[in-house]
Amino acid sequence: MARPNKCDATELSGENRKYRQILEAARTLFVELGFDATSMDMIARQAGVSKATLYVHFASKDDLLVTLVDEECRRLGPQALWQPQDGPLDLEQALSAIAESYTAFFLDDRGLGMHRLIMTTAPRFPKLAEVFLAAGPRRCEQEVEGFLKLAVARGALVIPNIALAATQFLSLVQGRMHLRWELSLNPPTRAEYQALIEGGIRVFVAAYRPTEAPPGRPVDLAAV
Repeated sequence: MARPNKCDATELSGENRKYRQILEAARTLFVELGFDATSMDMIARQAGVSKATLYVHFASKDDLLVTLVDEECRRLGPQALWQPQDGPLDLEQALSAIAESYTAFFLDDRGLGMHRLIMTTAPRFPKLAEVFLAAGPRRCEQEVEGFLKLAVARGALVIPNIALAATQFLSLVQGRMHLRWELSLNPPTRAEYQALIEGGIRVFVAAYRPTEAPPGRPVDLAAV
């Protein structure tokens, strides 16, 4: 197949740039004004493109919203919450690292803005809810489940229902602080989340640590 000439590459680069401009304009307007109050005309003006160009990339405002949420969830969603390490690993330290990675999304203005947009539009767009759940909460729960299975196998924790425990852990370290921002109140601070994380870990470990295990004992989780 013939390679594209320099002119073709420049054209493709320009089209990609317009695509990114449209997505960024839509994100800004959807977050600031709301989905319903934003029109395709407004998005085209904000992006600095013609309305015809806008419709070349997106068939409708609904299509634009779903694409935006999919890309933002992939970009903003937490990376791997925890990676196995060689040698003994303190249980509380590992849980703290997982919790901090998970809650970082809710301390980012862009992340909080997208979360608010998703919560207000998901009831009308089932596909939107599925994209968000798959890229965020569901993946995080699965990663926490994997860690808890490892901890149970090494005798660090005794958990009869891993899936339930993973949900409990994430609820304990997330709390309801992000709702303040979603309700247009002050956003949570790192210090507030840190206090919530530390308290949540104490409650979680107290509930599932073996009765004979002394607090703070390092466990070789990497040995499994």
